[in-house]
Amino acid sequence: MVTRDSDITRLLDRLESRGLISREREVKDRRRIQTHITEEGLKLISGLDGPITDCHRRQLGSLGEKNISTLNRLLEEVTHDLG
Repeated sequence: MVTRDSDITRLLDRLESRGLISREREVKDRRRIQTHITEEGLKLISGLDGPITDCHRRQLGSLGEKNISTLNRLLEEVTHDLG
């Protein structure tokens, strides 16, 4: 995925204005900004678990348990390799 920093900054600005995240600049290296999810953000995310699970079932359900296990293992390997 290719994105520009300004796009990320605008996204974070919108999330912060909605109270879903907070940001604070690091003291030692003021170029770095720590971003934290707020309680309101956690509430929003928790409401997504069911719909996302349903979406995954619709998209991947026809693969069967064995193939889904293989897919899971492969995805874990890829994400582990990314570090």
